[in-house]
Amino acid sequence: TLVSRRGGWRLARSFASPGPVQFDGPLADEISVCLRLERGEEVPEAAVAPLAAARLAAPPSLPSLLEGDAALAVVAGAVPHAAADELFVAQQLPTTAGQPRLEIVSGRLAFRHATPLPLLGEAPLVIGVVFCGRQCPGAHNVAVGLTHFLQRRGGEGAKLLGFLDGTRGLFGGRAVELGADEVAPYLNGGGMDLLGRSADVIRTAEHYELAEATCRRCGLSGLVLVGGPVSNSDTALLAEHFKQRGVPTRVIGVPATIDGDLYCNSIEASIGFDTATRVYASLVGNLATDAASARKHWYFIRMMGRTPSHLTLGCANLTQPNIALVGEELEARRMTLCDIVGELADAVEARASEGKHFGVVLIPEGLIEYVPQVNALLSEISAALKYRQRMGDTSTDRYKVYTAILPLLTPPSAALLASLPPYIRRQLMLERQASDDKAQLSQIETERLLAELVRVELRKRRAAATATAEWAAPDARFAPVCFYLGYQARSSMPSTFDANLGYALGHAAGALVGAGATAYMASAHCLTSPPSEWRLCGVPLFSLMSADRRAGVAVAVIRPAQVSLASPTFRRWSAVRERLVMADLYCNPGPMQLSGPLAAGPSPGRVQAEHAERGRDVAEAQAICREVSAACWPGCSGDVLRTALASLRALREHLDVLEERDQAAMTNPVGSSHRRITQVTHEQMLRRDN
Repeated sequence: TLVSRRGGWRLARSFASPGPVQFDGPLADEISVCLRLERGEEVPEAAVAPLAAARLAAPPSLPSLLEGDAALAVVAGAVPHAAADELFVAQQLPTTAGQPRLEIVSGRLAFRHATPLPLLGEAPLVIGVVFCGRQCPGAHNVAVGLTHFLQRRGGEGAKLLGFLDGTRGLFGGRAVELGADEVAPYLNGGGMDLLGRSADVIRTAEHYELAEATCRRCGLSGLVLVGGPVSNSDTALLAEHFKQRGVPTRVIGVPATIDGDLYCNSIEASIGFDTATRVYASLVGNLATDAASARKHWYFIRMMGRTPSHLTLGCANLTQPNIALVGEELEARRMTLCDIVGELADAVEARASEGKHFGVVLIPEGLIEYVPQVNALLSEISAALKYRQRMGDTSTDRYKVYTAILPLLTPPSAALLASLPPYIRRQLMLERQASDDKAQLSQIETERLLAELVRVELRKRRAAATATAEWAAPDARFAPVCFYLGYQARSSMPSTFDANLGYALGHAAGALVGAGATAYMASAHCLTSPPSEWRLCGVPLFSLMSADRRAGVAVAVIRPAQVSLASPTFRRWSAVRERLVMADLYCNPGPMQLSGPLAAGPSPGRVQAEHAERGRDVAEAQAICREVSAACWPGCSGDVLRTALASLRALREHLDVLEERDQAAMTNPVGSSHRRITQVTHEQMLRRDN
């Protein structure tokens, strides 16, 4: 059968994703294709795997306000501050700064000052969508949600245009119309192969002009960009450019990144993080079970996630490995590479003393950026590479690049670089990423480096113990095996939660375009409640931004959110990790389930821990406000009015104090080089970075 079919697979797009093993529903008892063929059964070639076909027939759930044909309205809320560096961000975004938060509500529930949808006259909505950033489970459902929104609410002749190959297609005007038939095969599917993506950045004046020309030529009412912090930073700057130039296209961002670093109170979850956490946790659980079975290997597992450690922490809470390194904590403790290796070696020796020559270590992809000496080295290498480019040195020979860079480094950094294994040196000197001008963290084998350094440290200790005979080092029998969990989850079939979230945010983005909003990010709230109770909002991109540097130029960006050491998620890990070093309490969460009781809701991680009661609390607060408003009617008694005023004035003062405290925490140095932020102007930013 394979021989007869594989000839046609070489050039055709015939791959199929079988998805995770299911324990509930009609597919739970299905016999594998291989076994059916061995039994002599006829198995017709299928373009879609059975689970994918079942997911195509399972429409995502929607918030109740989007069900039916009831009119929608937008309610304007408070005007938020910028995340930090507000003066600088306001200078960068003079026309889009200071916009209020928006909430999309049912027309019959709208408050007095609600704005009905749509607001673009009688013309039908024409929206373009671009997949930016890296692949993300659930991104396809954004396009499906936009398509269905336009069919129902976009007006006669409304249409969705999908730009091929990311921003490259936007600049070149290469778009295809996406109707219900075109998006239907991609419902609840992983990846971004409906449209594809490229090295997605919108940076130069030429990029802005090409995007503007495409939007004018296509007559776009709105442009929706789907991506992470970098892509949504570009979204804010593009929206500002359009508004200054009088381009009628509204620009909306949708949060979609597996890294979980697009996160704050305004953004409870980004599309893809839930799926990635579940997929990686399943793989880590399998490896932990294998380690406990063989009892002879230490598994060093590096996890995708770029600089922040959200994925590592989420998987650690789900699987309970022996050790999980959290970069933000290591930075707060000012730990050097030697300190980290020393603690790992201590754990290996302690377990060996009890006859346990195995264990599991989780390592975040961005760990080395949190080690002060290595972070300084990375910065100096970036500066040296740029200097070589300015001098016209285009050599790609690795040894020549190394010898050219070494004299440009400070003595400590040069010594550190020379001390590292050759393969790490080569990886540190790779070309910087176009998106954020940083090292290619996914290509740096941190897990291999740590495993080798631990091996060297253990040999040193054993040699010292033998030479002095003052103590007996345990026979560690250290046998490390290294893994990188990265690309396995980026295009996975999305979890039920991410499928619902992507679909809802597609509708929200369409609604924001219909309301005439620009420079907003679509967001969903109360996500631990059933999807019918989710609340859809528009968050001003201005409120998520602060100052940073791109290629030596000061610019307003959305900084990736770091793991908070005060968060319930980290506190939960901190409470158990000392016990886990010696105990074997591995948890194997198993494959992600897409039906049955285990499929509903987000994974039991960050969203559950930090937003569990948000929906209920918000509803109660709003109900109390309505009761107070009803009690303070024009004919109420003076005592009622005075009591209400005194209480509300005190409440307002308390809220102002809390807001000022939160703002100060974000704008003052807090000990983390990733969050050292002050109120700066453009000139001060340049002086600071140079």
